[in-house]
Amino acid sequence: MNMLKTSIIVVISMVFIAGLPACEKKNSAEVVEEKIDETAEEAGDILNEKITD
Repeated sequence: MNMLKTSIIVVISMVFIAGLPACEKKNSAEVVEEKIDETAEEAGDILNEKITD
């Protein structure tokens, strides 16, 4: 359970961290969306590595 909670916290943190710099630009919704998608994919890869180890 602790690993699941930690993984969820990591994913949420990564999404927020990736989205914050992009929000400074006006009309940058697409940029924010792309960064969130990239971060979610990276987080998924990290979780898959942790689960399979």
